[in-house]
Amino acid sequence: MARYKVMHETSYSYSIPVLMSQHQCHLLPRPCDRQNWISHEMQISPQPVHSEERTDLFGNTVLSFCLETEHRDFSVIANGIVEVGNQQPTDCPTTCAQAVLRLKQPTCDDDWEASFHAYASERVNIDSAITDYASQSLSPDRPLAEAAQELMTRIFNDFTYAPATTTINTMPTELLRERHGVCQDFAHFYCACLRSHGLASRYVSGYLLTHSPEGQPKLIGVDATHAWNSVYLPDFGWLELDPTNGIVVGDGHIVVAWGRDFSDVSPLKGVITGGGPHTVKVGVHVEPDLS
Repeated sequence: MARYKVMHETSYSYSIPVLMSQHQCHLLPRPCDRQNWISHEMQISPQPVHSEERTDLFGNTVLSFCLETEHRDFSVIANGIVEVGNQQPTDCPTTCAQAVLRLKQPTCDDDWEASFHAYASERVNIDSAITDYASQSLSPDRPLAEAAQELMTRIFNDFTYAPATTTINTMPTELLRERHGVCQDFAHFYCACLRSHGLASRYVSGYLLTHSPEGQPKLIGVDATHAWNSVYLPDFGWLELDPTNGIVVGDGHIVVAWGRDFSDVSPLKGVITGGGPHTVKVGVHVEPDLS
């Protein structure tokens, strides 16, 4: 297993004082089969007067907190050390049609949980153009693991990673039309493709290793939060795929949270009283832990 130090800092500077604010964040790491968090801490400034942790519908840990100190600057810093492994190889023979049937007629708890991710959601819309695009890969009699990876590769080849060309509200139908976006857009579009055929795909939020292995190109999505997908394979589990980079997820992908789309796992959101125009800076750094 690889071992990393992770730092995620978000800072706001306001033009006029904020009198009070309430926030919610998905920055506390969740456990999963291929990773183990050794340590993790949160630093919030100003100091919250109240904070509370809870587990959401998808098993993520959510931190809610309230600031009542007047402030012009606000920051949240998450630091941690994590061990990450690769996924287990899969030769799952389940076809697309068989997977759809299992989601329509669940036979176990895993099927039921996966069914939450088989339908349109707030930021994942579906139309006939998306269904047609996905049909080229998701033939009913084709093994789903094979089809899902081909679909990932097609998205990587057909779309261009272009920062600042989309917004947080860009929908999959817009990405298909414009053919450019960022990792959030690619992950939403991938979800839309699978869900348009009755298959389950999760939106996964996390981090990428900042420095690529020697001799390999730097991956897209480092130095910021990253988003990718996982596909439900009945009787196997979830296969993680990164359409932004066109790769099967490995030990350089660090999971923080997952849900139906970005709205379920936003790293930090809130409401404020005051503040006025403001600037926000986000920085993520992941490096091998050599200690």
